[in-house]
Amino acid sequence: MLAAIALALAPIVVSAAPQETAITFYRDPERAAGAVMDMDPNSDEPLRGFALLEEVREVTVPAGRVTLRLEGVAGSIVPQSALLYDITAGEKNFDARLLSQRGLIDGFAGQRVTIRRADPVTGQPVEEAGTILSGADALVLKTARGVEAVQCEGSLNTLLFPGRPVDLTAKPTLSVELPASNTGGALRLRLVYLAGNFDWQADYVGTFSADGRRLALSSWLTLGSRDRTRFERAQVSAIAGMIKRAVPTDAEEEAAEQEREADPYAPDNIDVSAGCWPLGRTAAARGHAPMFTPRPYDTVEAPIALRLGGGWGGWGGGGGCEDEDEEGGCNDDIVVTGMRRADQSDVGDAKLYTLQHRSDIGARSIKQVRFLDDRVLKGEFLHHAVYRGDYLDDANYSYRLVNDTASGLGEPLPRGRIALFQDTPLGRHPIGEVPVKEKAVGERLDIDLPDAGGDDVDFDADEDDGPDGSNWSRVTLTVRNDGDRPITAEVEFADTAEHTLSRFSRRLEQRDGRPVWRVVVPPEKERTIRFRRTELPERADY
Repeated sequence: MLAAIALALAPIVVSAAPQETAITFYRDPERAAGAVMDMDPNSDEPLRGFALLEEVREVTVPAGRVTLRLEGVAGSIVPQSALLYDITAGEKNFDARLLSQRGLIDGFAGQRVTIRRADPVTGQPVEEAGTILSGADALVLKTARGVEAVQCEGSLNTLLFPGRPVDLTAKPTLSVELPASNTGGALRLRLVYLAGNFDWQADYVGTFSADGRRLALSSWLTLGSRDRTRFERAQVSAIAGMIKRAVPTDAEEEAAEQEREADPYAPDNIDVSAGCWPLGRTAAARGHAPMFTPRPYDTVEAPIALRLGGGWGGWGGGGGCEDEDEEGGCNDDIVVTGMRRADQSDVGDAKLYTLQHRSDIGARSIKQVRFLDDRVLKGEFLHHAVYRGDYLDDANYSYRLVNDTASGLGEPLPRGRIALFQDTPLGRHPIGEVPVKEKAVGERLDIDLPDAGGDDVDFDADEDDGPDGSNWSRVTLTVRNDGDRPITAEVEFADTAEHTLSRFSRRLEQRDGRPVWRVVVPPEKERTIRFRRTELPERADY
């Protein structure tokens, strides 16, 4: 008990903000190539990627036991991932009790506050002392008049608090307990942790020349943060590659959900609302709008005023949002800014893109960064399909090039989406958006076009059974060109566990371990290839 009392009396030292911050964005590992991250600023769904944050903080602490409060960490911090270097630390706690209506009422429970009312006759403000007897869900005050349930009586206008509780902050805070062996003095700390609610994607814009022989390509990293913390002058990076986090078990997910439901300071629970008719008359009801808005305050010095019942929507000022409209409400619009360029480097098999200059990452914001200079690429248009042993895939119409310097590229490409345009005599014409897979230097890049080449090109496979009792059949694959221009076509042949392919009637190329038939088909002509498809015996189940 004495140890607990000593810990409770330990001095509190606050680090209001880091001196240096570095943020590395990681993509949602479950998002498929071509799928886009959710960029709706008003969405309540969290972003599924994550970030690694590193902070440098300078603080002076006394010797002995100290509670060190690190304010301004990411609101979606994973507390168990936090590592504190250059200091010996004990217990670490993430404090989600933001400076909010609920936090103030709970923080001053049992204490005296000033109650301001509007005189029902004169309309002039009248103040009196009172004591908060209960929490925010059912606010009860004791005054000289007696005990009153505020949410039902309804005449209260404002509560004035004498200050701000020391453990209540407008910023997400990580608390660290320094042990008795702490020698004190000026400290330079390095804090590293993971946080959710971040994501990024690659966005490309490609414009075909009027003759279709060249593709002008520009490339951007789109960085998204749906966290409530703003990071200023941060060193910003993004990792490209398949980086995954450990997936929690169903039991862990259920336990986390139960914890969120029970936490009054969780985003879904922080709202404080009235549960009965104000003034005791249904005619005076202001609907079921919350008495308090769920957004936290910005940092405000004492005394702090809290409005209880400001009409529809309740209290409408001082929100902890990135922007405010003319009426004092939040504008959670996406903030898009452009930086000049990000530099690319290697991290093992992954690629790291780092902004050349420090940059701000706003709360609930989107930032775009150029990572590839404008390039003019040389490739070719072709129709291609894959024959998979017993069926032919739908053909794709693509612009193909090799990711090398000869084609005008030669840099790794993160997966994302490309918006395609065509230069025409009438101006720049949009074609559509298509996915781009992750491509390393030297790999073949197929940009599948939304239009599969129209109805002028057809791939068809006909099968004739072999002699009675044989386990093979003859396949004739035909490519027809009903257009007025020659086309290039390719078919890849894939063996399967059930079939093998052999005895091709034409010479084939080998690519990535597969035979490939490549042919130019003149206008109004067709080309065929014949081969044998052999059925393999069924394998026994083990």
